[in-house]
Amino acid sequence: MGNADAGADENERRRFDIAELAALAGLQPSALRHYEREGLLTPSGRVGGRRVYDNDGLRQLAAIDFWQEAGFTLAEIARLLNHADGSLNEAKTVAADRIAEIEALVAEALQVKDFLTHVLLCVHEELTECSEYNAHLTERAQRISSGEAPRRQRARPLGLRPFGRHSTPRDASSDHPR
Repeated sequence: MGNADAGADENERRRFDIAELAALAGLQPSALRHYEREGLLTPSGRVGGRRVYDNDGLRQLAAIDFWQEAGFTLAEIARLLNHADGSLNEAKTVAADRIAEIEALVAEALQVKDFLTHVLLCVHEELTECSEYNAHLTERAQRISSGEAPRRQRARPLGLRPFGRHSTPRDASSDHPR
């Protein structure tokens, strides 16, 4: 057996205690315990009273991370990963639904981007002087008053600085722990 094979075998046998795996994933150990209670993560055993995870647990955590990134709740992930008769058909169904949602979000985000680009390039002294801005607000107000305004998630706060200041914005990512 060559050195590369020996390294692969060593990686297959590697074990992570709960604190180590949580730290590597940027999570708290309580999150891993929660995933276990939800049936999403299975420790390979215990060492010194602490849960340990092997490559299978690492892959389970990778799957949880992927599906969460795709916007799935833990309940949806559990249904998807624990589907008794094979999860491929279930995955295809939920993936198709999620793709439609993402396409709608992308279309909305592109509209917001286009309008923000207009604001950025606007030649007026005040936004209220801009006919395109006023038309946008009128159309939006009509949708709200007719009950047609969609309820949507707001974009993450960007850590905007007060108007008129020329300092750099603060890092908003520190406000949103993973």
